[in-house]
Amino acid sequence: MNKLKMALVAALALPSFHVLAEDAPEAKSDYSVSYNIGLFSQYIFRGYTQTSGDPALQGGVDIEHSSGLYVGAWASNISWLKEDSWQAYKDGGSLELDLYAGYASEFGDTGISYDVGILQYLYPGEVASGYAKANTTEVHAGLGYGWFDTAVHVVTSNDAWTWGNGGFQSDGSEYDSARGTTYYEVNADVPVGELIEHKWLNGVSANFHYGYQHFAGASNNIDSYADWKVGLNKSLADGIDVGYTFTSTDVRQGQGWWVQKYGDYLAKDQHTFYVTKSF
Repeated sequence: MNKLKMALVAALALPSFHVLAEDAPEAKSDYSVSYNIGLFSQYIFRGYTQTSGDPALQGGVDIEHSSGLYVGAWASNISWLKEDSWQAYKDGGSLELDLYAGYASEFGDTGISYDVGILQYLYPGEVASGYAKANTTEVHAGLGYGWFDTAVHVVTSNDAWTWGNGGFQSDGSEYDSARGTTYYEVNADVPVGELIEHKWLNGVSANFHYGYQHFAGASNNIDSYADWKVGLNKSLADGIDVGYTFTSTDVRQGQGWWVQKYGDYLAKDQHTFYVTKSF
């Protein structure tokens, strides 16, 4: 991450002599700012494609304080809200904007890290009649140690990605509140290049993920499902990464229209290639 730097150099000139000022010590900022941008062959979120297999351009900015506090924003193009026969949004619905804040640190010298925070998913646009707005608020808590990390995400808004009190079922009845919808995940990032010494493996890591999305509310939980992912990442020079991921779910075609999308089966096996750059 780029450090904010400030340097002060002073010099005093007098008519009869010059005083050469010593370089002032560099003032270290308590804040750091980083940026990221990426091009993906598609955007996968918790096992299903948000772009129907089309490319996604993504980017974000993060501001961190030395205390462990952080805030950030991230955005990507999407298409799932305006897919063919599933027009949840009649205007807009092509952008996801995430705003988040939290606190991350470690438990003393144990090597165990933790992270707690809140994330607001925003989907600008006008919602079609009979649908809830896709905007969703989540809080999360996570732990990490070595190659592994785990986290729990809980929805605190009534609606969760169009599921909730703003939407109606096919019989005209209103969906139950989606508040309490929970996502559990376990991840591993294995530094292959450190374990196997070979020039072709320098900077290579293997990534593994398992998650379970449980939708709260009797009318929503039929769409609960599990997802998993495996991938390879190669870190190059100047903050550039390239990689590949394979993603799948236990959803079967015909189960739950949230992931099936009226015949456009978005929870099938997915292959994604990407290139990212961090600043």
